[in-house]
Amino acid sequence: MKTIDEVMSYLNKCINDAVSSESEKLKIQKQLLKLRDEQVNIMIVGGTGVGKSSTINALFDVSDARVGVGVDPETINIDRYEMGNLILWDTPGLGHGLNEDKKHRRNIVEKLTETVSGSDRLLIDLVLVIVDASNRDMGTSYELIDLIINSYAHRDRIIIGLNQADMAMKGRFWNIAENRPEPQLVDFLNKKVESIKRRIKDTNGLDIEPVYYSAGYTDGFEKQEPYNISKLFYLIASNLKSDKALIVCSNQSKDESNFRYDENNDGGEGYFNKTKDLVVNFVRDTIEVVSSTVSKVVDSVCSFFSGWW
Repeated sequence: MKTIDEVMSYLNKCINDAVSSESEKLKIQKQLLKLRDEQVNIMIVGGTGVGKSSTINALFDVSDARVGVGVDPETINIDRYEMGNLILWDTPGLGHGLNEDKKHRRNIVEKLTETVSGSDRLLIDLVLVIVDASNRDMGTSYELIDLIINSYAHRDRIIIGLNQADMAMKGRFWNIAENRPEPQLVDFLNKKVESIKRRIKDTNGLDIEPVYYSAGYTDGFEKQEPYNISKLFYLIASNLKSDKALIVCSNQSKDESNFRYDENNDGGEGYFNKTKDLVVNFVRDTIEVVSSTVSKVVDSVCSFFSGWW
């Protein structure tokens, strides 16, 4: 994917080509400069073995990420992936024992309530809760979901992903050749989604639509491509403001195969186009000039992002 500097450089070029008024150019460029200082902080939580690391690798281009730990003693066990303006907070998996889990829960709450230095704005922009789709005992998962919902003020920015969809029903009804679930498995996964959705609504009054997916794996010489990662990525980006969505899109994984297989069975084109629309929304939000100019810039940006991979 493009870095945020590459995206900004291209947007500036499009604007210079399309906008004739120097005052309009300066106004737009000031808006773009704000993007350089903007950050997106996403927290990833889940039980032990749910595939948080594989999900991060499937979603984002982490190859050049700076990896560290929490910047204060309270969050020392939370890994920090820094990719320019995008920061991922990977929390320890729960399930290591009562004392460890208690400490990890406390650290998660500390991070969820942390504010940006010098302001009252919460640091974390979005939370991705990962659940094992093959797990029939959801007690611990519901405890974690309730913890996030009750601790995080931005309840509309909580996404629930059911990973390892390929291993649900003990791995039966997964079409390995086509890398997708058979109808029996789709029905099972949809029922699980509805069950979780209904339980959250009844308990917390929230309408959250979980998404099932598989982060894929590489095991020696064998590799299974991810499934429905395109939908998960789109949900993450679409639940953020347009400027933050652009930052997330700029860090999407460079591996096209991660987004090829999804429920639409269209080679990933549907969710790719939806994701590209988020970039277009940023352009529209940023450029406040005549419609013909906006259209010209949007057309150029669409052409640019058509070569996204």
